Parts: sequence; structure tokens; C-alpha cells
Amino acid sequence: MGFRPFEGLKEKIRVEDLPRGPERPLCPEDPEEFFRKVKPLEDRNFFWVPCPRRPYREREDPWPPKPLRVRISQTSEYMEGRAPGVSRALLEELREGRIAVSRVLDLHGLTVPEAEVAFHEFLRECLFRGDRCVLIIHGRGLSSPDKPVLKERVRFWLERGPLRRYVLAYASARPCDGGPGATYVLLTSKPWKKK
Repeated sequence: MGFRPFEGLKEKIRVEDLPRGPERPLCPEDPEEFFRKVKPLEDRNFFWVPCPRRPYREREDPWPPKPLRVRISQTSEYMEGRAPGVSRALLEELREGRIAVSRVLDLHGLTVPEAEVAFHEFLRECLFRGDRCVLIIHGRGLSSPDKPVLKERVRFWLERGPLRRYVLAYASARPCDGGPGATYVLLTSKPWKKK
């Protein structure tokens, strides 16, 4: 049985014993007096204008709407850079994915120190092999509390790391290659000897 705190009040207080309040009429005036003062409205006082119905017409815009095409370079997640002397045309080719990617490095799930070691070993191996364009997958950093950690570190290593002189340009990848969660890196074609 549920909690019913007022159940016992029925036996203690009867409705008949409750004090009665003053009776108030519904209207301060006598109803008959009210109807004597009021004149009924005539039919001619009412007017009604029908609202014209709009004819049904087909939608002018096609449904579903065409998808909005947004270039990754127009978003705040986009990143790119080029070394002095590298032409904008070459950077444009890299940005549009017209340079073939020969190797891929995936840094997902690595801590920053592990990712740094893997990044530098990967770039050294690519330079030794003579790879021209590589793809580094670092993720978008959506689960990071403040800003993308690995993405920012990859940018730092490309611009200020020990192998920066071998990096000609870098740009965020196309959506088919990972979008803002991956970066194309264009390496120099100069031969690099393993030390």
C-alpha cells in the first residue's frame, strides 16, 4: 500500500462540520436586469470574408536539396604550409591530391612520445627510399578536451622538427583520404643517406 498521509482525515473531519464561506452570486447584477440592458446584435453587424485558398503547386526547388559542397580548405580544421621557394601551383597539386601517395603512417591510438618516434622513423625511411609524397593519419582530435593534440604535434614536427628541411609542403588531405584527420606531406627529391 502506498503512502497516503491524508487518508485518516476523513474520519477526523467531516465535510458538514467545516465552516461555510459567504455565498457569492455569479454576477453582481441580477441576470434579468442584465438582459434588459443588453441589446442583441443583429445579423447585419457580422461580416465574414472567406480566405482565398492557394492552389496547390509543385515545389519549385527539388527535394531533397542538392548537397552543399564545402572544400576542406574553407574550414577551420584545414592546415597547410610550404617551404620557401615552393610554388603555389605545387601546393595546389598537393592539396587536390594530384600527387600520388606512396606510403601511409597511421598515428591513431599512440601517445605523443610514441607518435613522435613513429613519425621520425617513418619520415627517415621514406626519405631513404626516395618517396615523394606520403600520407600521415593523425585524426581530427574530436575526443581531445581542448584542441587536437596529435594534429598540432604533426604540424609542429613538419615545421620545426629535425627533418623539416626535407619537407617541401604539407596540406590537409581530401575527404576520400581522411579529410582534416590526415595530412599529405611532400618530401624533397634529393637523395638522403641513412646515418
